[in-house]
Order: sequence, then C-alpha cells, then structure tokens
Amino acid sequence: MAYDLEQICAQHTDRYDCPDALVAQIRGGYGLIIHDGGRGVIMISYCPWCGTELPEIGDIPSD
Repeated sequence: MAYDLEQICAQHTDRYDCPDALVAQIRGGYGLIIHDGGRGVIMISYCPWCGTELPEIGDIPSD
C-alpha cells in the first residue's frame, strides 16, 4: 500500500491519470482508482494485496 501511495510518475502529474497508480487516499480512508478518465474511486476497507484491515487516515499512528 505504501509503495503504491508514494510512487511518483514521471509521465503523469496527476496520479488519477497514471495507469500504474492503483490506490488513493480519500475522505479519511482509501479507495481503488477507477481509470476511466475521471477521478472516481471505490472505497476499500482492506489492503488489496494482503487483506489487512486499513485504519482510517486520521487513526494512522505516527512514528
């Protein structure tokens, strides 16, 4: 999740335009980007790679 959220594309300034960007932080949580030319997402509660329940963004512990 962190790798996908932190990646920066050299070709696309907006991660919603980059086909390699899969996840976005939205409305206090996370969503899968719908690559249809817009900024649509599908809210998710679990990591799409490992299945771990995702915290709300405001609940992420700081180091």
